[in-house]
Amino acid sequence: MQHINWDNLRYVLMVANKGSIAAAARELEVNRTTVLRRINKFQENLNCRIFDRGDAGYVLTPEAEKMIHAAREVENTLFDMQRQIAGHELKLEGELRVTTTDSFMLSVLGPHLATFRQKHPHIVVDVLVTNSLLDLTRRDADVAIRPTSAPEASLVGRRLCDVEFGVYAVPEVLTALEPDSVLDARWIGFADSLQSTPIGSWLEATVKQQNICLRCDSFVAIRIAAEAGIGLALLPRFLGDDSAKLVRLQLPVDELTTGLWILTHPDLVRSARVNAFVQHFTEALSAP
Repeated sequence: MQHINWDNLRYVLMVANKGSIAAAARELEVNRTTVLRRINKFQENLNCRIFDRGDAGYVLTPEAEKMIHAAREVENTLFDMQRQIAGHELKLEGELRVTTTDSFMLSVLGPHLATFRQKHPHIVVDVLVTNSLLDLTRRDADVAIRPTSAPEASLVGRRLCDVEFGVYAVPEVLTALEPDSVLDARWIGFADSLQSTPIGSWLEATVKQQNICLRCDSFVAIRIAAEAGIGLALLPRFLGDDSAKLVRLQLPVDELTTGLWILTHPDLVRSARVNAFVQHFTEALSAP
């Protein structure tokens, strides 16, 4: 009787979800060779081909689709069990995975993580800094602190405060601007995960593409580029106002104001670790 190696199946599922070996390797934090070796072992064990490789990437073979569908259901059941078990954990100790963006980590969260550490020394917080949305249902993280105008319906949480935006540049760039020519100046644009946000849509609709001189997928990188005099930058005010080199323009962008949310999965709200973290940061970040 052939037995499924569940550890190797994890690699197969990731390639099926991501569509490529490289993307799966990045998600699993291993190299491409490891992913290929695991997939080959899985195929050898079951004596069947799992993927066809085409122009669009790795695609499941018709024979493998039913098996992978069933495996995903098993995987989802395991995630459900893990969340429910974690949700009943009453001890204020152990690991807690928190995801946030690089801009909030740089400018806002550090001191509050320090006071949380002092209050709960036996909780080890793993901070996952990314501008991509991690899947809390799959327990990629336990808690998310991120800006959004519409939190996912499957999550629960609180709106902590408003995140306002402004347009910034160094004085040298502003001096070279002609009157009423802000939108015709050099701008720093958005790439990848930031490009698909409402902020990215505003910039695309407002500034001509030929005026975009550089693109970044991080507000921290955009601020660095603006401080170097590359062009005008649209930044969260907590990040732009904090820069000693940048000046905020009198260009109204009030419609871009969004909320900062702290979010978790409903199964985890009773976890002592999660509850302690949410309470601490709700009090810290809801303050004026």
